Amino acid sequence: MGTAKWHTQKVYGRDQVLRDIQERANAHSDMVVQDVRAVMHDYEVDMYRLVLAVGKRYGLDTAYEIMSETVAEKRLRWLDQVRADLELAGTDVEQGLGLYRKYFRPQEGDLRITEQAAGRVVFKRRDFVNAIAHACDALGLDVITVNNQVYARTMNLMFERVGLRLQHVFLKYHDGWYDEMIVSSASK
Repeated sequence: MGTAKWHTQKVYGRDQVLRDIQERANAHSDMVVQDVRAVMHDYEVDMYRLVLAVGKRYGLDTAYEIMSETVAEKRLRWLDQVRADLELAGTDVEQGLGLYRKYFRPQEGDLRITEQAAGRVVFKRRDFVNAIAHACDALGLDVITVNNQVYARTMNLMFERVGLRLQHVFLKYHDGWYDEMIVSSASK
């Protein structure tokens, strides 16, 4: 008898929560975005505190490697799901930038190419959430080192998975913008 009630009775708790969130978002959209960004920043700080704790026990390079593996698992799963529809074209560097764009889907104006040569492309990317830089600042970590150890390493695995001999490198960070490079491994 208990299962019949489960299948037929409407549960209003979640519906009401979602309605309240929707109402608040419609009335105060900028504030909601800021609140969610603050939650994301707090989460990222907590995650990097865990990385630092692992680093104290096993070394920071090992901690970054573990974190990179978890990021890679998610990104490679995405890549496997969309691989048949990727339609990458051009040189290896152009294909690498195409893969980068397809994964991150930057908004208009949030990715600017500053240099493009035969074996590399240098670009600026705006980080809308900016949680990694916030966490690094809060915990005294170097944002470029963290990005190269964790996130560039993962992008490199994505390049490898599609057969591109490329490396992704974070060059610098300033005011919510990353300077990044995708370079051919052959031209290094």
